[in-house]
Amino acid sequence: MLNINKVLDIAIEKDASDVHLIYGLKPVLRIARELKEIETEDVIGEDELYEAYDYFVRGNIDKDETYKEIKRIDTSYEYGDIRLRVNISSAGDIPVFTLRIIKNTLPKFEELGVPDIVRRMTYQPQGLILVTGKTNSGKTTTLNALINEINETQNKKILTLEKPVEFKHTCKKSIIVQKEVGKGEDVPNFRDGVKNSLREDCDILVIRRNKG
Repeated sequence: MLNINKVLDIAIEKDASDVHLIYGLKPVLRIARELKEIETEDVIGEDELYEAYDYFVRGNIDKDETYKEIKRIDTSYEYGDIRLRVNISSAGDIPVFTLRIIKNTLPKFEELGVPDIVRRMTYQPQGLILVTGKTNSGKTTTLNALINEINETQNKKILTLEKPVEFKHTCKKSIIVQKEVGKGEDVPNFRDGVKNSLREDCDILVIRRNKG
């Protein structure tokens, strides 16, 4: 029997970055880039994956309809004081889960090895900064560390449009408003979110969308 809470506890204890729940395999953790099965757990069956689907979707009609329509949803989930980015896709018409564990604390901007000119660019009155890279290369961490740097040092209003919201910021010197994008969420799509941002008196607009 798949015990999701137990799997998440093991993942957190072992400092895993991701959890994979796939039919016919034991739960798999990504630890320091290596994939490792949780040997003490059983192989996951089809019924258990549908139970996991109910666990994460939690009866949300909009998310359920989206999954049935395009066979994929991205959502967030809170487990204790930990946030998860949950991707549910489909293989052989059976749900497949990839759970990204979001750390509670962000590294300081200077710890990321990003050139200081990027930080200085945030003081410009206008401009565009793109944070790009391959999967699991640290894009989300870098972006949120940059937001946190502005939050700690500048008096700005920051509006974020995210799908889904991962790291929850607390207002410091800046005001931060975080909106989740998607059917049934704060904003139905990025276009509407950007359009409405023109009426929200924000100094900085952050758009973050996972690939896919």
